[in-house]
Amino acid sequence: MSKRANLYRFTWVNKWFMVKFAILAVMWYGAYLCFDVVKEIKPLKTFIPHEILGVEADATVAQVKKAYRQLSREKHPDKNPDNPEAVNEFITITKAYTIMTDEKARENFLKYGNPDGKGTMAVGIALPNFLQKKEYQIQVLVAFFIIIIIIIPGYFYNKIMSNEKDVGGVDIDNRKIFTELIPENMLGKQIPGILAHSFEFS
Repeated sequence: MSKRANLYRFTWVNKWFMVKFAILAVMWYGAYLCFDVVKEIKPLKTFIPHEILGVEADATVAQVKKAYRQLSREKHPDKNPDNPEAVNEFITITKAYTIMTDEKARENFLKYGNPDGKGTMAVGIALPNFLQKKEYQIQVLVAFFIIIIIIIPGYFYNKIMSNEKDVGGVDIDNRKIFTELIPENMLGKQIPGILAHSFEFS
């Protein structure tokens, strides 16, 4: 096989390798962009009555009323005309006060997260309970990152690379070269010379 043919084959394989590398780089960049967007997402604002009023979950009605009076004076829309959110904040405080001073609503909220009691529809995720706990969030995210960003792309990349190997792990291009060079009655001393024609050496 001529040097020109070997050079052409070497150049073509290099180009194919660069294409695969570029695809992998684009995938990594896409994953980075997703991570960058996700980390900027602010958590949803949850409605927790006792936290809104600044009291403990087991606070007495008197403590709740005292906290409500103080907050309602501070957050009343008439005292905050420049704050466009003043009305919504005052409504939220009043709603929290109503729940915390109604024994049944308070019990339902603490038990079910809803002042009206248990809902008719329960939504859940088919994951073990420990994966949904706050103290394991970092470990779950790290495991997700490793699996999605490293293991899965690595698996497919390995599959792509293995497809270029023939039986016995011999490169397909080398197989073509060796088929032309290896005679039926090959001597052992010819092996180094034949190997020297392999794609890697050329």
